[in-house]
Amino acid sequence: MRFYVPEWDDAVDAHYDFEHDELSTLNRQERDLAYIWDIFEPETAPIDGVLISREQVEETDRKAERLAEYGVYDDPVLSVPNWLPTISDCGAWGYKSLPFPPYGNEGMLEFYETLDVTVGVTIDHLVLGSGKEEGRLYLDERAFTGELSKSDIPDAIEDVVDIMTDEWPSEWPDYVEEYEPTIRTAVDAEVEPFSIDDFQGDIDHVLARLAQDSRAVYREDDAAFRYELTLRNAQAMYDLYQQRDYPFRLMVAIQGWNSDTYAAAAEDVLEIGYDYLGIGGVAGSPIHDVRAIVKSVGKSVKTFERKHNTRIDSHVFGFAKTDGFETIGRSGMTSFDSASMLRSAWTGGQNYRLDHDERYDAIRIRYPSSRDDLETAVETALRGRETLVALRAYDAVDSIPDALEDWHDLAAQVLPAVKHYLREHRHDEQFNERLLTDVEIAFRDDFKYGRELQASFSGTLRGALVKLLRKDDPDDPIPISEYDTLLNTAAEIFDQFPHATPILNAADTVSGYDRVWTIVREYAMWIGDDDLLAEYQETLRKRPWEECDCPICRESGIEVCIFRGNDRNRRRGFHNMRRFYDEFEEELPKILVATRGTASLNGYDTVEDYLRDKHPDFWTYTHDLPVAELGVLDANGVNEWWEDSPAIVSFAPDRMAANVAEQTARYQHLFVHTDNGMLDNETADAARENGCEVTTCPDPAVLRQQVLETCGENYAVGDDFLPQPPKIETDDLDVLVIDQCSGSKNAPDDAPVFDADETLQFSPGDLLARDNVPGIAARDLYTGRQQNYVRDAVRRLRSNGHSVDRYFISAGFGLVAEDDLLPPYEVTFSSMNVSEINERSGKLHIQEDLLRVLEESDYDIVFFTLGKDYYTSIDIDDMIQEVRSDRIGVVFNREIVEDQFDNIESVPARLEDANRHDTIVIGLKGLYLKNFAKYVEKVDALQPATIEQLCQRVEEKLNQTGFKNY
Repeated sequence: MRFYVPEWDDAVDAHYDFEHDELSTLNRQERDLAYIWDIFEPETAPIDGVLISREQVEETDRKAERLAEYGVYDDPVLSVPNWLPTISDCGAWGYKSLPFPPYGNEGMLEFYETLDVTVGVTIDHLVLGSGKEEGRLYLDERAFTGELSKSDIPDAIEDVVDIMTDEWPSEWPDYVEEYEPTIRTAVDAEVEPFSIDDFQGDIDHVLARLAQDSRAVYREDDAAFRYELTLRNAQAMYDLYQQRDYPFRLMVAIQGWNSDTYAAAAEDVLEIGYDYLGIGGVAGSPIHDVRAIVKSVGKSVKTFERKHNTRIDSHVFGFAKTDGFETIGRSGMTSFDSASMLRSAWTGGQNYRLDHDERYDAIRIRYPSSRDDLETAVETALRGRETLVALRAYDAVDSIPDALEDWHDLAAQVLPAVKHYLREHRHDEQFNERLLTDVEIAFRDDFKYGRELQASFSGTLRGALVKLLRKDDPDDPIPISEYDTLLNTAAEIFDQFPHATPILNAADTVSGYDRVWTIVREYAMWIGDDDLLAEYQETLRKRPWEECDCPICRESGIEVCIFRGNDRNRRRGFHNMRRFYDEFEEELPKILVATRGTASLNGYDTVEDYLRDKHPDFWTYTHDLPVAELGVLDANGVNEWWEDSPAIVSFAPDRMAANVAEQTARYQHLFVHTDNGMLDNETADAARENGCEVTTCPDPAVLRQQVLETCGENYAVGDDFLPQPPKIETDDLDVLVIDQCSGSKNAPDDAPVFDADETLQFSPGDLLARDNVPGIAARDLYTGRQQNYVRDAVRRLRSNGHSVDRYFISAGFGLVAEDDLLPPYEVTFSSMNVSEINERSGKLHIQEDLLRVLEESDYDIVFFTLGKDYYTSIDIDDMIQEVRSDRIGVVFNREIVEDQFDNIESVPARLEDANRHDTIVIGLKGLYLKNFAKYVEKVDALQPATIEQLCQRVEEKLNQTGFKNY
């Protein structure tokens, strides 16, 4: 399984000056840029490849020309290392509002060849839906340059048609003429502006007229068109690809609007002949939609693989959520990409990540705004500088007061030194430059305090001085007073400093944390970030940057937890990716499965042909394995299954050991099939020295099972690792029921009743120790209609020999067993909003206690007989994933969950269902469980759908006429 990062010019200044917030050089062309692959060593880099979209390549002419000349691997700026594979696509998100992709198939193939990428992707068109009632209307934005603006389009049209406006390319690909010959225009041809008359009249007539307009495209069913166009491009591009010996692998992109259309598209393109399939259009989609789509496509792919004894690689575009790891793993996906972990560093809160659950807010120290006047800019810079000095001292465990005093003493020297320097040097030849940047470079490098001037007194002040320097002609000098006016203004602001020292003296601060928190709090309130104070406290108290050993946190320390500018924020993004990748490797281990090659390897066109012919048993048992990568070992290292066979085959021990060791440094496990179960010691030892666990096995069937067990528990159970409905024999079932507390409770009238605060503050044992407080078993305390039905169901199941554990989610005391003694209380989640439920659930440790119950036992069936608010308290969407894939979980009114997981059944329990059972909704879940207990003895085996049938079963009744009611 490989993770690709999209290339969006995400680079930092390799030699950035954090102390003064200065770039290493103001000339971008001379700056040493560092991408994520430059910061991390090959074996620790948190990426396995780079995704490069044409849209990004052509964002600037300079970048496009440079990559066209050098390619992605030899480009002096991008400089992607050879060990990183690259995927390039057309960037469908970038042209989603155009009626057609702006590229032609042959042109894209040439583009991929020019860039020298590893994989090129077919042209897809993002499926956005069919549009409103009348469909979708595309309008050329270039036609709104006259009197009519887009806001002038009549509401009557916008109400029935989804309108998309974008600047159309001056020339469309050739194939567009087949669909819309009217929009073909010559290069740089003038576009006639729209007039209000173009949109006046009967809606149907307007749309019919625009359908023939060169500036418009109208479609009644746009989703179907985009879907079919994507498939057409897949066929056309494959045919072109087969005609030439291109140096890159071709991936097919598919689109759809639900799991069924995606699966159908997958089946179509696999029949064309593709062996690498990409699922497009899911970026930004809800996790439940992505799970359903990936699962459906994965089943289609695995069916094809097994039918044709081949292997298909699959990629998920724009998706990287830890909640979806199991789905993409068990569905057989082999790669995915996303920039979300990188972007999260500067696009919201909790932007410093340690793991999926542990995240912190970076502390915002703001630059002066370009709109600020000089006084405001200087004060903002000084306050920020003070706060940064305090934060760095806190990080280093140095004295914060001493650090502030040292800074103030330094800053006090800057403005007088500037005045002296300008009087002596303002007419130096080095300032006789046309470009402001060149003047600023000379000033910054020559003046002793050039960097400190900006760091403490703002770039606004330094920039204003530089402008005067460029303007200042020795033959026509400007008055020195113009410089002095700027510097005197800054000096007046500086006279108010040190600002933080008096605050520390006035406050009761003892520890370094107390001092830094006092300064950060005062700064945040002054700058307007007081809504982040609680988050800042957590960050400063926990010092999370010390818990990470990535090179960024190791070298930059607290700077990574400061929200300020690209060079900190992107570094934090790189750190986030490293932490995400750690979770990725834990959930989806990096596994390489290989067999040792023979001298006949170069006698075949492809490695796959060789494996199928020379190692048929190995291929049969491994070609459909999920997560793992597959190949053949020789002196070149690992020849992947999809590659052309090497021209020269060698098994030189030294070379083989060196190359295998280099490649396996990025893997956790190497499984090797050999006839005798042995791999030469030199190669095995070299791989182990790089941290890769090596397992050899002569039996392919055993090797397959070992790989699946390494992938995880859910991969190794049953006959197939794919998500599928489990089947459970009904003899001696182990059942877990997670019930909820009820509003009606069985307690003595004179007993004290405890409220939400008391049940949170004291344990049941503490409350029961008080006078006149009765202890009532949970199963007897809750007397609601549902709870009574569940009690009857549990008794019946136990009487028939089944084992049943019953727990309650109590809004008062958390997770309680049915035998636990509780005092009377009155607390319910039903009166709380979502945030209040989550807060109380966390304090009661409900989720972690329930998780422990699920982990420590092996239940056949888990019933979650809970209402909406109680589902929230346990985060049901996460909790159901703890039910083993070969076991069954049952929820109610959660159809969206059922679509994602084959072992989870959602039983509808709404008003119409209650009416059918002659009961009310409140007790229906309990009645369902009672039905299950009654009828389960009539079946030999259970599948998820069977449980729903048993729960919803209605006994036939005779009416007064003797006929059956159903």
